[in-house]
Amino acid sequence: MGREMQVRKSFLHRLLHDRTANTLALAAAALLPLMAMVGGGIDASRYYMAAARMQAACDAGALAARRAMTTTSFTTEHRTIGLNFFDQNFNDGIFGVTNRVRNYTSDGDGVVNGTASGTLPSTIMGAFGYTSFPLSVSCSAEVNISNTDIMFVLDVTGSMADCPSTSGCNSGPGSKIVALRSAVMSFYDTVQAATSPAAQVRYGVVPYSQQVNVGFSIPRAHLANNHRYQSRVARYNQAAFPNNDVGDTVLLSDATEFLPRSTSNFNTTNIDNYRFRTDGSAGTTARNVCTSYPNTYTVTVNGQTQRWEVIGPTSFVLNQWPWNGSNNNLAGCSARVRKTRTLTATDVTPQFREWVYCEVQTGTASPCGVTNPARSPAGWETVNFSTVYSGNTVSMPIGSNGSMTSVTWSGCIEEPETVLTDNYSPIPSGAHDLNINLVPANDAQRWKPALQNAVWRRPSDAEVVSTGNLSRGGWTCPRAARKLSTIARSDLQSYVDSLSASGNTYHDIGMLWGARFISPRGLFAAENATAPNGDPIARHIVFMTDGEQVNSINNYSTHGVEVTDRRITGDGNSTREFNRRASRLQAICRAAQQENITVWVVAFGTALTSNLQTCASPGRAFQANDNATLNARFQEIAQKIAALRLTS
Repeated sequence: MGREMQVRKSFLHRLLHDRTANTLALAAAALLPLMAMVGGGIDASRYYMAAARMQAACDAGALAARRAMTTTSFTTEHRTIGLNFFDQNFNDGIFGVTNRVRNYTSDGDGVVNGTASGTLPSTIMGAFGYTSFPLSVSCSAEVNISNTDIMFVLDVTGSMADCPSTSGCNSGPGSKIVALRSAVMSFYDTVQAATSPAAQVRYGVVPYSQQVNVGFSIPRAHLANNHRYQSRVARYNQAAFPNNDVGDTVLLSDATEFLPRSTSNFNTTNIDNYRFRTDGSAGTTARNVCTSYPNTYTVTVNGQTQRWEVIGPTSFVLNQWPWNGSNNNLAGCSARVRKTRTLTATDVTPQFREWVYCEVQTGTASPCGVTNPARSPAGWETVNFSTVYSGNTVSMPIGSNGSMTSVTWSGCIEEPETVLTDNYSPIPSGAHDLNINLVPANDAQRWKPALQNAVWRRPSDAEVVSTGNLSRGGWTCPRAARKLSTIARSDLQSYVDSLSASGNTYHDIGMLWGARFISPRGLFAAENATAPNGDPIARHIVFMTDGEQVNSINNYSTHGVEVTDRRITGDGNSTREFNRRASRLQAICRAAQQENITVWVVAFGTALTSNLQTCASPGRAFQANDNATLNARFQEIAQKIAALRLTS
């Protein structure tokens, strides 16, 4: 018994003084803070994930709704689009969120505002009294354009005067050219409304048909001093008196000849006028007439005025003329007659004979091998292009009988030298007319004035000799193009209102100059490379056409008259011209895109051909069948050109 008590006492003593059991107590005491720490981390992580997801969903809906708006008007449809995008990114019940509320509105000026809220239930933190967390986000989106260059390349060919459909409108308010004017202005309004105050937005316009009117935008140093034209050269006969001057008196003849009874019959060939009577008083009168001739008088011979001087004595010659029924009428009167004439310009200048229609090089003394006699009128060697560039006119020897006449330059041009080929990928180095960044170094690379009234169309490249006029090549020179610049709405309105429809459809010519005007390199690099604020520039070509490509070898285009110049085909073949111009369009579009220029194409009232679709940047080709759709397409492009931004 005593031993048992001793053992029990010893156990209790050891247990009382054993510190090992303190760890359990400490662990139990630390459990609650640890749960709060871990639970707080988990629930905080869930909160931030849910809030971020809700913010992203709000942003997505605002962007989608704003992109769907083509104007500043916000509709129920736009709100629904925003809500649908929100729901796709933050569906009801995600993360266990309850009481989800979301909505989109607009301030009326094109800004879409969004709000969303909900309740996120807690997990571990519920044990500490935190059963839920409120979620709330807001967002807004607007279209805001930074530095942007926009070049309109507009088809103004003859078909633009028609309606987009065949329902029966002729050049009225429903015509395509009228719709084009309206669409351009709607485009302008959409872009301007979204432009950042610090940004530079510039517009340019290239109206095109079979020509482009860009000559007045080209610096003088890059315009040629001479050029070859399909024109004509006057050929002359030798002058009657090439060694004399106007006003000189020349001796025509000095000889004895019979005189007529009346001075009014000088130079007549009728024998009766030279018969003098010999009988009675009539004979006496006749003899007196013969012996009393005036000393000088004037006579018109072949339209020329001559001075005849009768130098005596006169002789009354009997039996001079053959019998004519009366022997009394056989006498004649003869005397020495000295004939002179005062020379006019006609006498000392070679006279026009015929035209030689050929390819004429200006500044050449004997163009087309025509060598005219001495003292001929001034010719092609005197043609001076300096007057073209200073006053828009130049004198050329193509007037009546080869006279100098004034030819007006309206601003359309002929392109530099090219290369005859079917393959424009890559563009041959010698094809200067396809180089959108061309800066000419010589006349072969410079642009030339297109002079309609100096050019005639021949049936082939062979010379034609004629005394009359040949036909002209088909000609249209559109409204002068506008380089890139900031422009007031009223100025742009006046410009597009002045556009008229005429000519055939040369897509390559229009796109070529649209690319040249907007390229950051090349002819206008100094104007295009940078913006005043130093920020990057977005560049866009908006190319609109209402028809498929239409060419004619008889047109006077930027490459002359193809049937004779043959600068595209080499042989004047119309099918080859069509195919090569289609390929040239593709080459120019590729070159533009390589300069980071976005090319937008709109086919209006016509099919969107593969050639047009391929020209456009990916996803940037559109088609419109009527005026309203064209306007909508232009507004859609303007919206997409604008940079859609989240502003909060």
